[in-house]
Amino acid sequence: MDTLLRVDALEKTFLMHQFDEKKITGCRNISFSVNEGEFLGITGPSGSGKSTIIKCIYRTYLPTGGHIYYQSDLYGTVDLASAMDRQMIKLRQTEIGYVSQFLSIMPRTTALEFVAESLLEMGEDEAAARLRAEDMLAHFHLREALWNTYPKTFSGGEKLRLNLARAMVRKTRLLLLDEPTASLDQASKETVKERIHELKMAGTTMIGIFHDLDFMESVVDRTYQLQSGILKEVN
Repeated sequence: MDTLLRVDALEKTFLMHQFDEKKITGCRNISFSVNEGEFLGITGPSGSGKSTIIKCIYRTYLPTGGHIYYQSDLYGTVDLASAMDRQMIKLRQTEIGYVSQFLSIMPRTTALEFVAESLLEMGEDEAAARLRAEDMLAHFHLREALWNTYPKTFSGGEKLRLNLARAMVRKTRLLLLDEPTASLDQASKETVKERIHELKMAGTTMIGIFHDLDFMESVVDRTYQLQSGILKEVN
């Protein structure tokens, strides 16, 4: 299998200006690779740096050291640690998806518009985007009565399912998942599992952070554990 993403000596340090320029290490010397179509899971205690790794790949955080080599359809080999902002915007629109357990949405945007928007960014026409968005909202058991309402009033589980619907409707090449089952009931977890298996069959590469180890073991191909700043593959 071809390698889609290779992380080499990744480091992220946070500078705390309110505490006399104190430096906090988010992650350091992180190295791993993931092949096309593979699902890699990362575990570890809270605060160990798991989310920092994912956010550096997505470039929510700008790494302070190391490299993140991604094989892009658009640009060829790209180092996401130093790619230009316009390249990252385009890659997020077309190739790299991200699911957070927290919902970030523009005010006065309905749930249906939120999901359809991600398809419009990829060039799909409005009618087709709306139909696919409706299918995905139904797949994640979001009641039709909620589709044209503002998600500010949604429960935590409904917001997470909406995030999943938006990210998974696009079938990106690389999908990053940060606690994709947090605050979900068992039935919703089964829906997520079903969709993950569909994406794997379609060739999507995934990296996920998990606390729910039973769920993780049912979907991932390989597991890494982050402990005391050291990332090791678990056999």
